[in-house]
Amino acid sequence: MDQTIARTIRSLKKRQIVGWVAGDAAEAREIVLNIIDPQAVVGTGDSTSVRQIGVVEALEARGNRLVNGFNLRNEVTDVRSLFEHSFWPMLEATLCDVFLTGSNSLTEDGRLVNVDGAGNRVAGMVWGHPSTVLIVGRNKIVRNLDEALDRVKNVIAPEHLRRKGAPTPCTKSGRCHDCLGPAKVCAVTTIIERKPPHTDIHVVIVNEDLGLGWDRKWPEERINKIVARHEEFMALCPLPECLLQPGTNAELWKMARKKRLRWP
Repeated sequence: MDQTIARTIRSLKKRQIVGWVAGDAAEAREIVLNIIDPQAVVGTGDSTSVRQIGVVEALEARGNRLVNGFNLRNEVTDVRSLFEHSFWPMLEATLCDVFLTGSNSLTEDGRLVNVDGAGNRVAGMVWGHPSTVLIVGRNKIVRNLDEALDRVKNVIAPEHLRRKGAPTPCTKSGRCHDCLGPAKVCAVTTIIERKPPHTDIHVVIVNEDLGLGWDRKWPEERINKIVARHEEFMALCPLPECLLQPGTNAELWKMARKKRLRWP
């Protein structure tokens, strides 16, 4: 086993977080299938890492119910389709048996560092269900908290938003400007220091590059492969025009209140 991965797994254990190691995407997929009960309802947060290992399709094929607001097959063209395909599933996903997503960074001392725009993904990691499963590629492991925050703010967020077509200054400069506009993807920053009291956390480290993230010192060829693979599995790309229009948020919550009356 790679020594960095082995060290990180030991650190996770100290924080009461269960660490798993997969040699490749296929092994990671099998590990997740073993962790999640066949009867479990599984909610998802947006994650190219999850989509890259093919586990969503495997869970559906096995018979698990998936609550997925980031299905690449769904097209969002207006507020109604945004609600049905994304907003409502995002709400439902935070109250499932299992929450499945990825992590922006994982430090060698076992801390999970994430930034989120809406907050649904980071909220789901720690609350609303008995278990959370996080998929982490080897490229997401960093030495310490400073490096994690730098990677998230100055690599992952700018590159992700550039491909989404978001009007933020970081997409032009490649560096965080600490902006406060409506398209800011760094609205919520979380650091998971240990397992929360009501949710078990499983971290599946895959010995492959997954998702978006790299060290600027890495060879250009490796970085280009990471970017190309990420672009294949991006959801809500480009960002739907209706997402940031005035009145959209109020309309989404109005729809949610009406639908909530039919909750079981």
